Amino acid sequence: MVGANLSPQVRNLRTNGLKHIREFRHAALFCHGMSLRLGHQVLFSPVESSDYDFVATWRTADAQHFARVQLKELVPAHLNEGATVQALVDGLSKYSGDDLIVAIFLNREGRFSLEEVVFPALHIAELWFVFATTSDQHMWQLIGDALREPEASSFRYPT
Repeated sequence: MVGANLSPQVRNLRTNGLKHIREFRHAALFCHGMSLRLGHQVLFSPVESSDYDFVATWRTADAQHFARVQLKELVPAHLNEGATVQALVDGLSKYSGDDLIVAIFLNREGRFSLEEVVFPALHIAELWFVFATTSDQHMWQLIGDALREPEASSFRYPT
């Protein structure tokens, strides 16, 4: 694949036909980061409904847990220069659910400061931000739960 002559849209999973693969990758990255953060494996099933993109599951000593996860993305500037983190967060007011987690992927170069985001009244369980911290995408950061006491944790891209 590395030497293949692919269009940038295909290489970056930006075609309608590859959307499910891009979302699968985002789900896998989010669950991998959460697994490292929680200290136990978080798995997912890519079942989609109107208000979630996949279901995450993990086991603690006493129970199997399930959570619906909605994926959002701040697309690269060349796709939509006017898109903002704030607009994405503002748009979350249409979602609700005590077990709904929202994971926002920041696919844009630059810095991210949680202090610059104004949070409207949201009716979701948790809000997380995921983004690469290096241009080669080897290092990632997971920040959340942004609705409570957010903490940042770093992880390597799984290989």
